[in-house]
Amino acid sequence: MTNSEIASVLAQIADLLEIEGENTFKVRSYQRASETIGGLGEEIETILKREGPKGLSALPGIGKSIAEKIVELVHTGQLQYYENLRAKYPQRMLDMLKIPGLGPRTAALVYRELGIGSIEELEQAAREGRLRQLPGMGAKSEEKILHNIELYRQGTERALLGTLLPIAQRLVDELRQMPQVIAAEMAGSARRRRETVGDLDILATSNDPAAVCKAFAQSDELAEVTMAGDTKVSGLLPGGRQVDLRVVQPDSYGAALVYFTGSKQHNVHLRGLAQDKGLTINEYGVFEVTDGGHGKRVAGKTEEEVYAAVGLPWIPPELREDRGEIEAALEGRLPHLITLQDIKCDLQMHTHGSDGHNSLQEMAEACMARGYTHIGITDHSPILRVANGQTGEQLRQQIEQIHELNAQFAERGFFILAGIEADILGDGALDIPEGCFEKLDFVLGSVHQGFSADADRMTERIVAALATGQVDILGHPTGRLLLEREAYGYHIDAIIEAAVQYNVALEINANPHRLDLSDIHARLAQERGALLSINTDAHDVAHLDFMQYGVMTARRGWIEPQNVINTWPLEQLKQWLRRRRE
Repeated sequence: MTNSEIASVLAQIADLLEIEGENTFKVRSYQRASETIGGLGEEIETILKREGPKGLSALPGIGKSIAEKIVELVHTGQLQYYENLRAKYPQRMLDMLKIPGLGPRTAALVYRELGIGSIEELEQAAREGRLRQLPGMGAKSEEKILHNIELYRQGTERALLGTLLPIAQRLVDELRQMPQVIAAEMAGSARRRRETVGDLDILATSNDPAAVCKAFAQSDELAEVTMAGDTKVSGLLPGGRQVDLRVVQPDSYGAALVYFTGSKQHNVHLRGLAQDKGLTINEYGVFEVTDGGHGKRVAGKTEEEVYAAVGLPWIPPELREDRGEIEAALEGRLPHLITLQDIKCDLQMHTHGSDGHNSLQEMAEACMARGYTHIGITDHSPILRVANGQTGEQLRQQIEQIHELNAQFAERGFFILAGIEADILGDGALDIPEGCFEKLDFVLGSVHQGFSADADRMTERIVAALATGQVDILGHPTGRLLLEREAYGYHIDAIIEAAVQYNVALEINANPHRLDLSDIHARLAQERGALLSINTDAHDVAHLDFMQYGVMTARRGWIEPQNVINTWPLEQLKQWLRRRRE
């Protein structure tokens, strides 16, 4: 079994134990084990082959009992303990836990009191007003559940970019290794790096398309092949997500890539430009228009020549949403987009100091291996007990440890900034332990509680926090979790205005579940003169790779490197932080 499959089983055990009413410690142990396995960079099966079961015990949060269950999963592909738990409840009951905001306790309540064991039964009960008779529930609870069921269904139609992009890349790499393939690339919303993706579209060019299609249909990535022709293959990934491969002639590859990358609105605008020049564009190429229809092909082999045929430079795929990119290209104003290579640091990450899975030194070493010159450590503040928020004494000890490590790392040209992810309290005050602000290099302020406040109150709360002068970076500014939780109410214009006024950087949180700020809001922030910060919010060394998704979101938002504080050299960042405290 893969790490993700093992992690999923452990997480479901935790849910089932909570439904059973088991003690919190036991539930949390399985949750912790799931998080550990899910965040590993190495497959559990590899660890077992190399070190045996003792290799599992060295992992954080993996005790003897859970280690034995993991071994059983790896060796047999199933776990009797898990099967026994599942057998106590309807087969589809665990699906209810996928509904945003519906936890195991609520699932247990509706099952115990009303016999509800599926999403459909829950929806019917909510529509009939039967849930409001249960303890702690009312009409508003029913409305929220119905709203969240709809949100869940939207999520089944699309998946996170972070989930599907690695699969799409593996399929593309597979194609590129075939001797018959001249070139291959993903298309559609995955190539445009949208935050969520529907089906996967992949394009290849070859002089022997039938051989390419035959080989692709046998890919281990496909759970099922639904159609296999000489130029197209359609299949399903595990879980039912569709993949389409099209193989085109070399002379049409560029035109097909433009066409199938989209967006639809971008392509419509391109066709309008072509018509003005007496041309027509389709997936086969750019052609002169004649009385008899299509005339001579004038472009199609590459994207660059397709764009050039209508008087444009090549436009990066992330911009192809018909949000002004064609006008900007015509006027020579396309942005110089940020790249992953521009990033010099990551300014939000967590360690053993709060709810992270690695030590401070392990996070630092992993960042050095990624080529960073500096980082910021931002473990949680005291009020966030669920995330093991640090006390003042613990924070002071961590700052001392950072100073010691900086002395060690000096000859390697690496520096750790001492920070904190301080909760923004209801009145806008910052949860910073007394006497610690002066010892910190920077503060990242975030909202983690009180999401139900209306837009006016939440905006006032955030603006008040920025006005304190203590917040250097506003973390995940809208609080959303993609396909899981909508953003809390807020007025983005007022928050951006305050960020500019008080010289606070707005975060693009690179965790693929967040990508917060969104591309649209990030672009608005840049246009209004706000600074941005792209951070991973890593809780594990593997999460540091999320940076790529933050950069993708920034590119979709037309963001240029000089406006992102993570691209600044250390001394420039330090100077900015010092000036903010003057």
